[in-house]
Parts: sequence; C-alpha cells; structure tokens
Amino acid sequence: MDNGELAKILSTLALYLELAGENSFKVRAFQNAAHLVEHSPFDLTTLAQQNRLRELKGIGASIEAIIKEIIATHTCLELEKLKEEIPSGLFELLSLPGLGPKKVRALWQELGITSVEDLQHVCQQNLVAQLAGFGSKTQQKILEAIDFYKQNANLFLYPVAQGLALDMQSKLLATGLFQKIEIAGSLRRGKEIVKDADILVIPKASANPAQIAEAISALAIKNESPTEISGKGPTKISLSYQGLPTDFRIIPPRSFACAYQYFTGSKEHNTQLRSLAKKMGFKANEYALIKSTEEFFPQTEEELYQLLGLAFIPPELREGDGEIEAALQNSLPKLISAPEVKGLFHVHTTYSDGVMSLEELVEASLERGYQFLGISDHSVSAHYASGLSVERLKEQAVAIKDLNSKYAPFKIFHGVEADILSDGSLDYPEEVLAELDFVIGSIHSKLTMSKEEATQRLLKAVKNKWLTILGHPSGRLLLTRPGYEYDPQALLEAIKANQTILEHNCHPARFDADWRLLKRAGQLGCLIVLSPDLHGPEGFTHLELGLTMARKAWLKANSVINTWTVEEINAYFTERKARAMS
Repeated sequence: MDNGELAKILSTLALYLELAGENSFKVRAFQNAAHLVEHSPFDLTTLAQQNRLRELKGIGASIEAIIKEIIATHTCLELEKLKEEIPSGLFELLSLPGLGPKKVRALWQELGITSVEDLQHVCQQNLVAQLAGFGSKTQQKILEAIDFYKQNANLFLYPVAQGLALDMQSKLLATGLFQKIEIAGSLRRGKEIVKDADILVIPKASANPAQIAEAISALAIKNESPTEISGKGPTKISLSYQGLPTDFRIIPPRSFACAYQYFTGSKEHNTQLRSLAKKMGFKANEYALIKSTEEFFPQTEEELYQLLGLAFIPPELREGDGEIEAALQNSLPKLISAPEVKGLFHVHTTYSDGVMSLEELVEASLERGYQFLGISDHSVSAHYASGLSVERLKEQAVAIKDLNSKYAPFKIFHGVEADILSDGSLDYPEEVLAELDFVIGSIHSKLTMSKEEATQRLLKAVKNKWLTILGHPSGRLLLTRPGYEYDPQALLEAIKANQTILEHNCHPARFDADWRLLKRAGQLGCLIVLSPDLHGPEGFTHLELGLTMARKAWLKANSVINTWTVEEINAYFTERKARAMS
C-alpha cells in the first residue's frame, strides 16, 4: 500500500469520527496522522514492517496499530463499524463549500438530512435558518454552495483526469494491438478543469476490429468502479473510466495528423482554422485537407499548419484567442519550457506545516538540477499551519545561513508567506519583513468579501513596500469553492506600478492566478513566479502543472523569475529592499 492510499483511509476515518461526534483530540490525531503520511518522504509500509512507525512525530501506539491494520487489510474495524452507522450521503454534503463535519452532523441529527437534494429542499422551506448556529445568512450561503456544487458536478481537476487518461493509454499499449495512442482534447490543451477525455488510437495492421473493440471495452468492464459503455462503433467507442467519460477515436494512419489537430480543439480554434482553410480553397476535417478533388494527408500537425500558411501552434494555445492571427504573422512567443526553470519559490518546511526539513529540501532540489530555493513558511497569524513567531523566523534565518555556506553555490532565499489581514496589512512589523529576502502575501481568512472590499484589500497589500510576491490572488479552490470577486485590471495595474511579482500557484486545486489573468499580466509586462506551494515531496510535481498553465498564458521564460539565475534574483531582491528602505 502506498502512502497516498494509506493517508486517504486515515483521512476518511477522521471524517467519520467527526461525523459520529467523537472528541476533537482523537479526530485531530487522525487528521495529523493522515497529513504526516501523505507528505512523508518515507514509505510507511516499510516502516511498519520494521516496527519503526513510532519514530515519526505524532504516531502513538493506538494510531500505529490502526496503520498496521490498514496496511494489512486496506481498512480497519473501527472504520467499517462507522460506515454501518453513518449515511454515506453525508460525504456528498461535505463537498459543499462552507459545510464542515460539525454542521453536516447537526443537519443530519436535527433534520435527518443525508443528501444535497434533501438539504436544498429544507433550505427552500426555511428550516435550516431556524437551527442553532445557522441562521438566514448561512442558509442562503448553503443554497449558493449547492448551486456551485451542481454546476461543477462530474468535472475533474486536470491532473486527476490526465492520470486516468494515461492509465488507459498504458493499459491499451500493453495489449500489443496498437501502433499509436495519443491523448487529445482539453487534456492536451491543459485546461484546469475537464469534463471528459478524448483518446486517439491507431491499431496495428495485424489487429482486427473485434480485437480492438474488445480491448477498449475491457477498460470499462474490468474497472472496479461503476462504469458503462455508452457507444460502440467502427470509428468511435465511448465509455466511462472511473467516472471519466472517454471517447476513443479509431483513426487510419494516414489521417492521424488531421485527427490529432481536430480532436485537440478547441471548438473556437477549429472554427477559425476551418474558416482560414476555406479562404485558401481547402476543406478541413478530421480525415484530410481537401482541395477540389485532391486529398492531402499531412504527416504531422506542423505540416498541416504549414499547408495553411501558419507557424505551428502549440496545443496549449489553441483556444481561439489570437493564436491564429499571431501564427499568420509568425509572431507566436517562444513559450517557457521545463529545462529553463532554475529554482522554486513558495516552499514550506517542518518549521510550519511542511514535512521536509530545510536540508532535505535542498538535497531534493539539487537532485532535480535546481540552483536555488525560496523558503516561505506560514506567518504568525496562521495558527492552523503552525505559523512562525518572530523568534522562530529568526531561528530559521540562522539555519538557512548555515546551509547556504554548506551548499554554496546553491542558494536558499529566506522569505515568508505572510497573511494579508482583513485591512490589507501584513501580519509582521516592518522591521521583521526588512530582514527577509522576499515576502509572499496571501489571503487565507475572511474570504467572504464584496468585490470592492476584496479589491481594496489586495491593492493595499500590493502597495506595501515590503511585499515582493502576491500569492494566489482569487482564493479559489477548484471544484470546492469559488474565489472572491475583485477588479483584475486594477490589480494588474497596481502590480505593474509597484513592480510586485504575481504568483501562479501551481497546486492543482488552485492554479491561481489562472492562465487567463496570467496572459493579461504578461501582456502588461508584469513579472510572474510559478509557485508549487510545496509542503512535501509530491509538491515538486506541481511545477510541471504550473508550466502547462504558463504556456497557456503565452508566457516566455524571461517574464518568469524561476528561470533567472541566482545572481539576477539576488540583484532584484536587493534593489527592491534598497528602494523600500529609502
């Protein structure tokens, strides 16, 4: 059993305990254990076999026994007993923004609510407003949360859907029946939320249609989750794979480039492309380019675009937002790429709520070829994340100085993720902020603001002379809660005027600022930082996701400070501090 699966079961147990009304200390112990396991650099199964689980801080005798039971049986008796007592529909309620286990338990116990439909019904009858601890405002927010939930039902975060699509691709390749299998659609374009997958396949000449249909259909038949095959024909098979609707397109080899372009989309991009093709005397479809009675079968997408007088358009840009005009003028940007990244910012350590020590992070960064690391643990207001007191921040500064001497020329930049308070100020005094290399400012509390309030809060923070980077500006959590509204143009203009850096938080639940705002920021000349919001080893993978979003935003390497050298970053931070002190 891997750490992720183990952490998920522990987290589920903690939720069931809270829904059952268990004491908060026990609930918190399992929540902490789940967090520790998920982010641990060690394999917990191996530690359990070696009887070394108790070496981990927060793992006592009772939790050790539960972990061993889960590893052995993939569940535990306590969890199975709770599943019999607690309606499974309560977990659907927990997915609503603003509804935690305590409120869900109250709704269940007081009104017998076990589904979103039940909850919507009693809210419309004004019954929730009468419950202690709720009221009319909470009832209205619940109705708004239900609307948000229904709008986002059956949608997938990009990396989740991508993982499922790659799994299907791998399983089909293992059959030996296919010459080529490629993922297309919104996944190939890197949309942050997707509703389905498009996969193109070229069978080997030796494979007959019945074998191909059987192999693809088996993905649904053999899947453990409830699935269905919704359509089956000679050129298309549609099925659900772990809930992800997927269309498999069976493509003849000579049509692959046209099909790859066509089924990558987007609809807007393809409409504009077909219009351009028509002006040039071509008819474009998923099989060929046709001119009069002659059919053209380009070997690659590059050749296809070239036949239409265009430079190759990377799939991330194909959103019908000026890319065809730029390709006609040969003015598409050279998009940022992974080899250009030299280091990371927005990294949390064991000083706050991270699970890797400073030295472990340096070693992991060196293994990946990075030249620098920007440490930014949570600030004093973030009690939920063990935010750093001034004393702890100074202690960390000493540790970073020692490691910089040990690992030179590798550089650790010392920063903090300061909370932007409700009045727009930061939660450390100026003399503390002045000692740091950089300061990220983020909003983590009081998220229910009007557009005007949110805009003024963000603008005041950006105008703070000690703020270097504005973190995840909208506060959104994809598929979980909408962000607060603010004036994006006013914010970008303030960022540009104050030479603040705009963060793209690469955590897949955030992708904030989103690629649309990043594109506007890049056009305005703002600097961007790609921040993995790293709390453990898995956070290193977030940067790759952020790079996809940066490419969708048309960003070039020089506008993203992760691509700068240590010397360039040091000079930028030094100049900002000097200006702040003058």
